[in-house]
Amino acid sequence: MEEPLYKPREVEIGVTPPKGQVLRETDSRILIDRKLREAFWNIEDKNQVSTEAEAAKGRADYILRDSRGRSIAIIEAKRFSVDPVAAKQQALEYAEATNTDFIFLSNGEDIYFWDYKYRPEQKVATFFSQRDLEKLQTQRLEQKPVSAIPIPEKYFKGGEWREPRQYQKEAMIVMDKSLENGKRKMLLLMATGTGKTDTVALYLKRLFEAGVARRVLFLVDRIDLGQQAQDAFGDILADYPSKLLYGGRESDESSIIISTLPTIYSQLSNFTSGYFDVVVSDEAHRGIYGIYNAVLSHFDAIRIGLTATPSILINHNTYKLFDCWDERKERGEPTFTYGIRRGIKEGYLAGYDIVRIETKLSLEGVEYENEDYNPEDLERRINIPARNEQIAKAYRQEEESRGDGKLRKAIVFAVTKRHAAQLAYYLNQAFPEHNGRFAEVITSDTQDPRAAIRKFKLEGFPKVAVSVGMLDTGIDAPMVENLVMVRPTRSAILYQQMRGRGSRLDRSISKTSFRIYDFAGVTAYFNDESYNPYSNILKARTGIPWGTEETDDLEDLTDEQKEAVQKLQFVQVPESAPENVDSVVQRTYVEVGPEGESIDADEYQTAWEKEVQELAQTEPLISKVKEGQELTSDETAYLGEKLNSPKFYFNEANLREAYGYPPGTLNQFIRTALDIEELPTEEQLLENRVNDLFESWLLEKNLSAEQTKLLRLVKEQYIANKERVDVSIFTEPVFQYFGGLNHVLTLFDADELKKMLQELNQRIFVQR
Repeated sequence: MEEPLYKPREVEIGVTPPKGQVLRETDSRILIDRKLREAFWNIEDKNQVSTEAEAAKGRADYILRDSRGRSIAIIEAKRFSVDPVAAKQQALEYAEATNTDFIFLSNGEDIYFWDYKYRPEQKVATFFSQRDLEKLQTQRLEQKPVSAIPIPEKYFKGGEWREPRQYQKEAMIVMDKSLENGKRKMLLLMATGTGKTDTVALYLKRLFEAGVARRVLFLVDRIDLGQQAQDAFGDILADYPSKLLYGGRESDESSIIISTLPTIYSQLSNFTSGYFDVVVSDEAHRGIYGIYNAVLSHFDAIRIGLTATPSILINHNTYKLFDCWDERKERGEPTFTYGIRRGIKEGYLAGYDIVRIETKLSLEGVEYENEDYNPEDLERRINIPARNEQIAKAYRQEEESRGDGKLRKAIVFAVTKRHAAQLAYYLNQAFPEHNGRFAEVITSDTQDPRAAIRKFKLEGFPKVAVSVGMLDTGIDAPMVENLVMVRPTRSAILYQQMRGRGSRLDRSISKTSFRIYDFAGVTAYFNDESYNPYSNILKARTGIPWGTEETDDLEDLTDEQKEAVQKLQFVQVPESAPENVDSVVQRTYVEVGPEGESIDADEYQTAWEKEVQELAQTEPLISKVKEGQELTSDETAYLGEKLNSPKFYFNEANLREAYGYPPGTLNQFIRTALDIEELPTEEQLLENRVNDLFESWLLEKNLSAEQTKLLRLVKEQYIANKERVDVSIFTEPVFQYFGGLNHVLTLFDADELKKMLQELNQRIFVQR
């Protein structure tokens, strides 16, 4: 029987035994039976699942059988209080006696999977399905070392044959060695523009050819980045079909599923832990923390993280997520690194010059109606059209001063949709000879964002794309020669991502460098300086040999050279009085449409529900949802395009903001509008979030059953009280029943307990 790919989502809350009652092995089997059903096993069919089966060394609690009725996995069941790993030897004897390849160890709450011929036992979120186990069994018989598959000398992409660069080959060789050494988590730090997607696509092809992978999940931050990845895979991985998962029911034919984190998270319970062999996180600095960490920990798969900008925050540590953190040295040690300056030196990336255009408003903020606004408040809480007009005029002035008469492609980073619309308007006013076609807004509310981006990249006009969020990260636009920073940020990760939009070379326009126009003081905040070995202007005017490490931070320059750099980089624009100041914008509104119209969140919800209910009378796909049927992924994509239109621009990004539900998907919001389901309350959101975070955190730990049971109780107390925890929690009655702090200190030593509680507070018990 072929199991379906999708089934209804259920949220599993941890089980705590009633006071005075000891849970037995038979009780744990109730949970095991349920979890087997959730993994698509028919436990009533003895051709699939046998219980108390005779074996040469005794009885096996469960034997799972393949589609031909042969034993493929054994489950050794223990009571809740027993660590299931303690049954390893007993289970191994059963497995060897019955010639069974795989072992599961479980006490009902925790599940361990043991591929005992190849690697140690691993804690997993679910049992594997019959198809998962058969797939893995076949792989074990057929697979080769990845290093036995040669790295191709050339590959086809974008209508041309290309040669892998030397550093891309280095990255693949390092990953080969990591896999051969049993490491299943890898992190590639590669500067924007160095071909992370090409590198991982070439590596995935070798994993497929080696028989190591049959199913791959490729996680992206936004669907347009997923479309970009699919385009690359269509060339490099032409023999391995890929599919974008927009949400809804999906066929089981694709070798690669590409999905955003919210979409895959919303359907996580529809996939077993063994479904994917490899999970790739593109731009692994974004989104994969918090609730989305549950996505990575859910799958017992090889994990590959791709990023140019890792994070080392306590609860957002990219290195720790991929087991690349050296606790002793307190630093990250990624699997492979290729930085921006090495890329520039070796001629694979464009150098960059920074031109800082700082105004009094940018430096000091503004006072309006007896209230002070900081520079960070500009365009977030207060809108000053005169400043935006000045920015547009200064941009033209600077470009004309270059003296070559060239109109360069540029990306402008705006703060809000309204801000983007205003900047585009003034840029078109500053370049009137182009009849309003010079600048164009590209945001999530653009009717067809992908088409707009393609037009910007391939056609002569627009020359400038003004964006909020859409073009900050991931977008591949080598023809961009100018970046205009009008959005202040204190995030080093975001700044480096924004800077990376200009770093790709473009042979068609002989691009070797790009320019950053900084109107928001961003480059100064991060102490970034021009780094451009191709800049003859910089060499001639400063006499500095750019391209050497010694000049990276301007530490070894003479005073005369430093002064020359300052004169080149700092250009003052006369400040006009802020007489044209719009009213303060409160952030209780949802910005929609190309002009960034502000709509009250409650009104936006009402408009959405009315729209969907009216469409249910005429739109077959809405009717289908109303009748309880699930949309396919393609149907969801079509409906999403139809709804993202004037005047309300109903899309996932706007709906998430209006409803305050960050992981919400379009299908969930449609069902909510039709009164089929309710979105979680704030209380439920917190509980679900803590449960997901906690369970994914547990999968990282090597804890005994008693330790796990205790920490689950700590988690339940946090959910009940909403307060950070410390050792005083063990004086409360629920813990006193189990022996209080004295008993706890028999499970953890004092330092270990302190560390566990600190981790829980920092990574799990957080309000935001």
